[in-house]
Amino acid sequence: MAEEAEGGTFWVRTLAKGVSTIGALLASITGIFVLISFSAKCVAMGIFMVAAGLCMLMLEATMCFMFLDIGKWIESKSDKIKTWQKMFFYFALCIPAPAICGSTTSFIGSIGFLLAGMCYMVLTIGPKGTAPPQSSGSVPYARQINDISTA
Repeated sequence: MAEEAEGGTFWVRTLAKGVSTIGALLASITGIFVLISFSAKCVAMGIFMVAAGLCMLMLEATMCFMFLDIGKWIESKSDKIKTWQKMFFYFALCIPAPAICGSTTSFIGSIGFLLAGMCYMVLTIGPKGTAPPQSSGSVPYARQINDISTA
């Protein structure tokens, strides 16, 4: 049960990692298209999006970087990052490119960061609370109200 203390079950965490990996690829690919621009701000934001997408890919899909010397170090550190820290990091990554460049492609690329942040927000909030078990002799509240109003 210690693995559920982080915010979700194995399947929810795997879904968040999958969405984050796809979001990183989306951000990197659209960052390449943002690079093809005549504006210096958009070129800078394209470089930012590609770098941020690769950074996100390093955190989520560490097996892609095992051939690098830094890959093993990243793998040992990435599992120790808490979900709320990843959530804030991914939400912070989705803001600069659309705010500075403003192109449609930068908005589309930032959706990958936003979706990853939303998945980690769900993990941070955790599962919904369950209702307390009712004893066998208890009567639902709505039924008590109806009995009182008809009496």
